[in-house]
Amino acid sequence: MPLVTIEVSESISAETRRKYADAIHEGLVEGLGMDAADRFQVIHPLPAGHIIADPNYLGGERREVVYIRVQMVSMYDKETKSKMFDAVARRLEAEGVRPDDVFVVITENLLEDWYPGARGAR
Repeated sequence: MPLVTIEVSESISAETRRKYADAIHEGLVEGLGMDAADRFQVIHPLPAGHIIADPNYLGGERREVVYIRVQMVSMYDKETKSKMFDAVARRLEAEGVRPDDVFVVITENLLEDWYPGARGAR
């Protein structure tokens, strides 16, 4: 049950932000093999001055970064996470986001750290 936070420039239209959210979700489903109904996302459109990314760090060429934070249960190996990163970047690229502008970070915790509401306390 990942919780995904997406931060983009407010200059990106609401329609395009939704396309990005869809692409990110599809990349998670493909890369992690998770249930497509397991979708929990928050999109934060921010003023351009609130998004800072070194344009050339690690040899990249960043222009309009899409920050993606994925909070999820620690249960995937390094290879699976790598597949997810690739799937997210590829699907965002299909929506016009340059691979250099995709920035994903994962924060993992335990299943006991989640309360999904519908099923009550664990």
